[in-house]
Formats: sequence, structure tokens, C-alpha cells
Amino acid sequence: MPQTHTIKDELQRANRALRLLSSSNRTLLRADDESTLLYDVCRIATEIGVYSLSWIGYKELDSKKTVRPVAYHGHEEGFLATANMSWADTERGHSAMGSAIRTGAIQLRNDILHDPLLTPWQGEARQRNYQSAVALPLIVEGETIGAIAIYAPEPNAFQGSEVKLLEELASDLSFGIETIRLRRAHEQANAHIHRLAFFDSLTGLPNRNHLTDLLTDATTAAHATGRTMSLLMLDLDYIREINETYGHSTGDQILAQVARKLRALTTEGCTVTRFGGDDFVLICANGDRELAAELAQRMLSAIRQPFTIDSRSFSIGGSIGIALYPDDADHPAELLARADLAMSKAKKGGGGYCFYRSEMSQTLIRKLELITRLECAADEGNLHLYYQPKVELYAGMIVGAEALLRWHDPLLGWVPPGEFIPVAEGRGLMTQIGDWVLSTACRHIRIWKQQGLPCCGRIAVNVSPQQLEAPFFVERVVRILEETGVSPVNIELELTESCLMDDPERIGAILTELRLLGFSIAIDDFGTGYSSLVYLKRFPIDTLKIDRTFVNNIMTSSSDRAIIATILAIAQQMGLTTVAEGVETLEQRQALKTLGCVIAQGFYFCPPEPAESFTAKRLASPCLPALSVPG
Repeated sequence: MPQTHTIKDELQRANRALRLLSSSNRTLLRADDESTLLYDVCRIATEIGVYSLSWIGYKELDSKKTVRPVAYHGHEEGFLATANMSWADTERGHSAMGSAIRTGAIQLRNDILHDPLLTPWQGEARQRNYQSAVALPLIVEGETIGAIAIYAPEPNAFQGSEVKLLEELASDLSFGIETIRLRRAHEQANAHIHRLAFFDSLTGLPNRNHLTDLLTDATTAAHATGRTMSLLMLDLDYIREINETYGHSTGDQILAQVARKLRALTTEGCTVTRFGGDDFVLICANGDRELAAELAQRMLSAIRQPFTIDSRSFSIGGSIGIALYPDDADHPAELLARADLAMSKAKKGGGGYCFYRSEMSQTLIRKLELITRLECAADEGNLHLYYQPKVELYAGMIVGAEALLRWHDPLLGWVPPGEFIPVAEGRGLMTQIGDWVLSTACRHIRIWKQQGLPCCGRIAVNVSPQQLEAPFFVERVVRILEETGVSPVNIELELTESCLMDDPERIGAILTELRLLGFSIAIDDFGTGYSSLVYLKRFPIDTLKIDRTFVNNIMTSSSDRAIIATILAIAQQMGLTTVAEGVETLEQRQALKTLGCVIAQGFYFCPPEPAESFTAKRLASPCLPALSVPG
């Protein structure tokens, strides 16, 4: 009879555990939050299993190896707050919970009130009638992270098949925790990827990728409501210089402060984004022309206030371009492009803000056409060299000439040098074009020599800053002369003062090497730079070309006349040749001659001519007079 009772009791316990396991599994299927899952399992254990207390503890990695309660349900009455359990192998670590965490194995305590290992908790257990307990480790990704402990009001409550079923419960709970954590990690990873993709990590602002969506939404909303929307593009000044001088960390801190200032300025309906680098874009849903101008002024005022970084004060400025929807564009990409155009215009004007105007697009279209056509101009034979004689003022004889680049495009016609040279410089084409100019001038010189014509002294060829900055400039020049069979004594290389400013040591070495090879060196537009006299002392220079702006005003400005006289006096003292540029009238010629100028060039004597005309008219006989010049 006693044996029958024992079997019946065990079956009841097993059935209880089965119901508990079944309910827990349904909870696991629905769970999407770890804390809720832990609480629900504890609740099911006490309600369906009819246990006194169920609780879950996670192990801490502190020095005391504390067990931290994370969920419970049942007859607790402050027990967990004072239990002070540990998973270390110490007196406080011998509870079923602590031992299960430490060993990773199921722990049974069938007689809590008389177990000498449980002395620290027997008083609390007696008050709450905890007489037996089981603790089952929770193992996630191969590591024991904690355990679930269940207490019963009678001794020897946990036996045989019931323990096996509870072990399965702990295993399912561990799987549920792992699944939720993996799901959360995946969601966090996706959120992080999304933030990296659509938000700037430095400022926290929406980035260029996100700007596309935001701008599309804003234009769609403006179209639906019939409102005007404004787009402001801000480009900051001096950030590159600050990065180069004080490091990118300083520049980044300034950019972060700018972002905060822009956020503070914006009102409802305005969104601040970081376009990239030192550019920011503001979308204003309710921004007509007047409001956009007011916002631009406040933005500029805010960024002009000094920024303090590491006890240093930094002052920056900026340029803002403004485009309006739908007045300037009805497509997000076009609106952004036109704000960019307006910003570039503002920047060229020295800062401030500028509204987009339709002619800006026409200018850009023209520039893009020039770039496309100019890249193939030399190969298609559309570049030409014209020559303008240098004339000796007293006898009116040609003593040299300057080679001048001209471009005639089959589609665009004649394109002025003042228009296409900046485009070539911006596109990085001047090295290629400069080599073509020198090579072509040398071929002309060779032809003139083969025809027995005088070369009228040296032929001046202009050299751009890009050519000097490119690797192996001297080697390329020498190779061109060797290929064409022309001597360096036939070539004068003309540089502007700006060529000498970027890297004086390197440029000085290049000019010295060229001078030793036999080239003559001339400084073009002399007198318009900032350190002209320093150049005369520092660089191996043969010729000074007096800038045409002084010659133009020689008859009306005593200051310009005095500058020309000073340049001539300095050149004479230093043994340098001078050439006055831009002579257009007899009066200018006579005034230059009176001041002691010997050589000049300009339309008064002869405009630039194609090589064929120059050959036929100017080199047909030795020492041909440029014009019959009176006086």
C-alpha cells in the first residue's frame, strides 16, 4: 500500500511538471522580450506547478561573484533582497542557485531546514516554509549565464521524472533566452547599419543618403499643399586649414558645434542635414524667399561667432546657396544642384548668401561643354598657336615674340583664352596643353630655321602653375626640345608671380636648373603680386614683363607711371630686360620710350597672328620693322 501511494504521488508530480512544461513552451513561442519571458516562466511555475517560489538569477562577474535576481513569482516576501547569494565556492555559494551556476549542473536541496550547507538561509526559509528546492542552470551559447530555482513547501518535493521534465523546462528557457538575444542583436545590428547608412556619425544629422529621401518627401508635400519650399546649402570656410594646422579632431569638434547651432536655429518644418565634408543642407518646408533670406542671415551670424576648442578660439565663415521649390526646380536632384550652384556663386563673391538664378545653369552648361570639347581639342587639331611680336621701341624692329594659345572648336567656335584657360586649370589639363604649346612652338622654330628665316630672338612660352607642380617638369621640357631639335636659347619660359608663391624652394631649384640648360626666365604680369622684389633677389630671372594694367593708365595715372618708372630703374640696376605689355596707342608708346622702356608688345604694333601669317609677314626678311613707328 505505501508503495502504491508513492507511485501515485510521483505520477501527480510528473503530470504537474508536464503541464508546467506545456504552458512554458506556449509562452516561449509568443515571447519577444527577455524580461517578460523570465517573469512568465516564474509565474507559470508557481501557478501551475503549485510551488512556493520560483525565481531566476543571473551571475555577475564582480569580485564577489554575486547572483543577481532578475525575475520571480510566488511567496517571496523580501527573501531575495536579503538572500545575498553568490556563485563562488564560499559559504554564500552553497545554495542550490549558486551551486547550479558554478557547476553548470542540476542542484537538489531536499531538506533545506536541516541541511548544514544552507545555514545562512534557514531562518528565512523557515519563516516562508521553503523546505526543498531545485536549481537548474541556464546555458546560453555554451555558457552558464544563471539558473532557475524552484522552492516547495514540503521536503523531498523534487524526484525522478519531475526533475527530468524541469530540466527540459530549463533547457527550453535557455533556448528562448538565446533566441531573443539573437533577435535583439540582429535588430540592433540592423538599426546600427541603418544609422550608419542614413545618419552622420560625427554630428548625428541625416547624411547625404537620407537627404535624398527627406528632400523627396518635402517636395511631394509642398506640391500637395501648394507651398513654397526652400533649400539652403551651407559651405564652411577655413575647415581644411584648421584640419591641416591643428588636426582633424579640432575640425570635427567645430563641425559638431556648427551642427548644434544649426539645429538650434531651425524651427518646425526645417530639417538640418550634413551633406558631407564641411557642407550642410537645410530643408525648410515653409520657406518662401523672405524667410529663406532671414534664415540664411541667422545661419551666417551664428557660424561667425568664435568657436572655442581646447582653450583656442577659431573664427570661420561660410557661403550659402538658396534654391526654391517649385520656382527654381520641381525635382529634388535639380533643386539640390541649383542650391549648390548658388552656393558656389556666393563663395566666389567672398561669402554671404546667394539665391539661384537661371543664368547660373547656363554658365554651368557652357562650362561642361567646354570641358568635354577641350579634353579632345589637341588631338582633333583644334588648338592653335598665335604669335605676337615684341618690338624694340626706338627702331621699331621685332626682337622676339610670345606664343599665345587659341582654341577654335567646330561646335563652339572661337573660345576666348580667359574662358577656357580657367576650365583647363580646373580640369587638370594644363600639363597636357602646356606640353602641346611648347612642342608646337618648337616645331615652328624648327620650320623657320629650315626655311632660313630669322627667329627674331627668343619665343616666349607661358608656363602654368600646374605644369610646375607636375612631376618631372624639367625632364619633359628637355625631352620636347630634343625631339624637335630646338636649342633652349631659342625659348623663354614665362611664369606668373603666383607660380613662385606655393613652394619657393622647389620652384627656385627648377628655375635654376632650367637657366643652366640655357632657357631664359621671364616673370609675366610683374607688379601685380605681393612679393615682387623678393622674387628678383631669390629666383634666376632674366626678364620682367610690366603688366598691362599699368600701361593702360600711363597717360592718366601718375601712380601707375611712377610704378613703371620704378620697375624700369630696378631692372636696369639688376641687369634685367623689361617688356611692357598691352601697348595700344602711340601716346603709350611714346610715354614708355620717354621713361626708358626698350621693348614692348601690344595691338598698337601687331595683334597676335596665326603661325602662317606671322611667318609670312614678320619673318619674311631679317630685322623686318613691325610697323613704321614715328618718333
